[in-house]
Amino acid sequence: MMSFGLAQAQEQVTYTITKNDPENYHPKFSLNLMLFGLETSFQNIEATSFYSSLFGHVLIHDRLGIQYNLQRSWLTLAKLGNKDMPTADEYQAGAMFFLTKNSRVRKEKIILKSREGTFNGRRVTTTSLIMVPGNVIKYFGFRGGLYHKGTAYNLKDNKILDGDGLDLASMRLTGIYAGIISRKLSHIIVNIPGTGKRFKSLGFDFYLDAMLQAHNSFILREDPYAASNIALGKGDDITDLVTKAAGNKMFGYRIGINGFQIGPKADTDKKFGMCYNFEAGMMPYLGYYVKGGIGMTLFKK
Repeated sequence: MMSFGLAQAQEQVTYTITKNDPENYHPKFSLNLMLFGLETSFQNIEATSFYSSLFGHVLIHDRLGIQYNLQRSWLTLAKLGNKDMPTADEYQAGAMFFLTKNSRVRKEKIILKSREGTFNGRRVTTTSLIMVPGNVIKYFGFRGGLYHKGTAYNLKDNKILDGDGLDLASMRLTGIYAGIISRKLSHIIVNIPGTGKRFKSLGFDFYLDAMLQAHNSFILREDPYAASNIALGKGDDITDLVTKAAGNKMFGYRIGINGFQIGPKADTDKKFGMCYNFEAGMMPYLGYYVKGGIGMTLFKK
């Protein structure tokens, strides 16, 4: 039986820093494609979905910009049992304003190489790295905007029409969000004799939002095998019924991180690079949820 491990080795090498100026690489337009993402809700398992998304920002000024996130599912659990369910989606757009901007120096991890091998019957990946003093630009400020979300809503688990054979509805929420955002930028390139160019060029966002639902709607998607005894059918608007039974759940919150590439191809020799987004929180009616995935930065200029 073979087990797996990970080892890191910090090497003593000679290097030359050729770029260490992240302030000059804050992209005015950032476009990132999430190739594969997963979202699930603990209260509405049927809303679990696999999705793709586009996210990023447009800077109007170094401290003022617009953020966006366009998400659309390509598989939702609710659609497996009920083809009538609409495709889950989420759209948001808003402004960000950075109040402060600071520069500091910290040790940046520069990967030299990775290799795989075996040690005492274990499969081991060894990563060689160096720690290089790099400049980091850090912003802090506020953000806010509009969001819209459409997904499945489990009537049975939420005790709406419980026991009547009508299990699923489609839910659409529209509201506003407001919160704080912290952004860090790193762009350091080193040249190592015998190894060549190595770099770290990354933008990183941390955000925390409060959410206020302003409008909602619920449409019944009747189970074809349901044996309902009430005068409701597929396509009926049951918004009043849901809000009366579940209460008018207006508030939510979320916490999340984004990572995206910022260095141009001329510096990194790479046109694209990895991006990611991970988020957790509590959405009105949807309940507690987690989501996240990885992709690639398509545009950074």
